[in-house]
Amino acid sequence: MADVKAWSKAIDRSSRTMWLTASAWPVPREAGEGLRPWANSVRVDTDVECYCDTLTTWQASVDNRWEDLPKWLDVVEPNYWPDLDSMPISNNTGDGIQDGINDTERQSVMTFWSMASSPLYAGGDISELDAKATSILTNREVIAIDRAGVIPTQVSDGPLQVWKKRLPGGRLAVAVAVYNLGDASADITVTWDQLGINGKRKVRDLVRQRDIGKSDNSWTAKAVSPHGSRLITLSQQ
Repeated sequence: MADVKAWSKAIDRSSRTMWLTASAWPVPREAGEGLRPWANSVRVDTDVECYCDTLTTWQASVDNRWEDLPKWLDVVEPNYWPDLDSMPISNNTGDGIQDGINDTERQSVMTFWSMASSPLYAGGDISELDAKATSILTNREVIAIDRAGVIPTQVSDGPLQVWKKRLPGGRLAVAVAVYNLGDASADITVTWDQLGINGKRKVRDLVRQRDIGKSDNSWTAKAVSPHGSRLITLSQQ
């Protein structure tokens, strides 16, 4: 912790804008409050790499993000962001580094990192990016959820998770993400009572970049694939 404080003060004296991440594998939670004045972000999890034949695997490291981020929600804040490590979104085709996760899981990674307001950086050989990775990484509506600069709230945990965060501005909008961490397809229902909102809401699917109608009192993500996700905004008319 003393080292991070010294680096932070040195950066301040340099008169240059730099980003300082407090990093370990992972940073112990008990260090969270002490590091907060000195770091822009903090590594809340282990390396996403599995150090195996592929970059990572879902079980080896990726799904640990959903276990570890909730432990840090009471200490992270704007300009002390939770860092989930690099996103293993590069290529599932060709001869370069293989992600080790499928397209559904890659989208869940992008969605979860963005809901967390985590720094978005991709791991892998960018010269080997496949078309699906490019599509996931350049979706401006999903990126906007990250750039909103709001720490999320975990609404429900377990295999079928719901997360939310209120978006800044005058739209009175809330972003909602659901995740199926199980091994079978499932419907996931979110009620307005869970979200602390009311009234009829316009529903927009941010991954598909299209409006999907209006809902009153609840919304259900139908047949969410194993390790899959959905990301929507609910906004007032």
